[in-house]
Amino acid sequence: MAPPFESSQTVVEEFEAGGFWSCRDLNKWLLIIVTLAFGIALGADVIYELVYSDQAPVGLAVAGIISIGCIMLLWVNVTYAVATGLGMLIVALFVDGVVYSVLLALLLAGLAAQNTTKPFRRVGLGLLVLWGAGLGVTIDDAALGSLTFLGMTAGLLAAYGLGSSFRHATDESLQSTRDLEEIQQRHEQAKAAERKSIARDLHDIVAHDITIIAMQSRAAQLRDTDSAYREAVRVIGDSSRAALNDLRRMLDLLKTEKILDDAAAPISNASELEIRSGTEIFAERLESLGITVHRELSGDVDQLSRSVGAALYRMLQECTTNVAKYAGQGAACWIEIEVGGEHVAMCVTNTVQDSYRGGPDFSATGTGLIGVRDRAEAFGGTAQAGYNDQGQWEVRVSGMKRS
Repeated sequence: MAPPFESSQTVVEEFEAGGFWSCRDLNKWLLIIVTLAFGIALGADVIYELVYSDQAPVGLAVAGIISIGCIMLLWVNVTYAVATGLGMLIVALFVDGVVYSVLLALLLAGLAAQNTTKPFRRVGLGLLVLWGAGLGVTIDDAALGSLTFLGMTAGLLAAYGLGSSFRHATDESLQSTRDLEEIQQRHEQAKAAERKSIARDLHDIVAHDITIIAMQSRAAQLRDTDSAYREAVRVIGDSSRAALNDLRRMLDLLKTEKILDDAAAPISNASELEIRSGTEIFAERLESLGITVHRELSGDVDQLSRSVGAALYRMLQECTTNVAKYAGQGAACWIEIEVGGEHVAMCVTNTVQDSYRGGPDFSATGTGLIGVRDRAEAFGGTAQAGYNDQGQWEVRVSGMKRS
């Protein structure tokens, strides 16, 4: 099974955990608009001073150059730009040029609210409000100064609120994008798990039925009698039909899950993966190879969920395939399935003749036993395989949830 997707921090949590000087990059179009707006405001102040003042606005020009540097810093790091801008605003209190300094303060409040973490933006807002109070103090008329302070405070709060709204919108957009990526990743994991399950099913279907066919043909050749050939042909025919039905069922599932399109041939007579009937089918096939089979089903088998029953069916199919490969004629096999109150267990044991321990005529990749283990783990169980104390090969599945 694919590993479950691990939940991570939200976009907001990651952003706010970035530290005091952390910030987001500004949108390029917003940077251009801010730069142009501030440049126009600064130019208007400079032109006004040149026209209506007898002296050249040297102080305004110096402050303007510093503030332009602050605006350019926005292209690199918002927090550094805001910190520089706060220093520039203090200088602006002692020179003419109210328009551009007020605009700069409003821009800094909004951009800090939009792109910096909570500690920095709150500290920045507090300092800007204090600057607004300082601006009011520089006005000789006390009433006008108080009105300026109140108006500046209201403007700063409005800019801060607008920036916060943009920040929330950005957070939601980034979170939606991340959620979509997580959903797509889970979908890919589910598809990978489904492909793995399909591969296991195809292995189980083909390996079991082709093994039975190969063993029957070899048994018929060894006996070399008419009755042996007739029996082999009968079992081979039954196994071929079972394999075909299982493959048709697989195609039907693929069509249902939209993995195959409807151009595939119509499906019919698909076999049901029911463990009770599967036990009888696999036992009869082993017995036709000269293997004595003892089977025992205990507990309420009919109460197993369909998915658990199908998993048991496939595991039993793989186990009996291995019995057919390696047990040898005259061997004995024990199939035990126990359904408890909440768990189900299965054990398949068989004697193995020395000449068959290496599996001389069949390759042993271990794929089937890996599939048994994966199916057991998918339902919370475990699977163990190996020789027991009596020298018999044993595959034991335990702890599987019954539903």
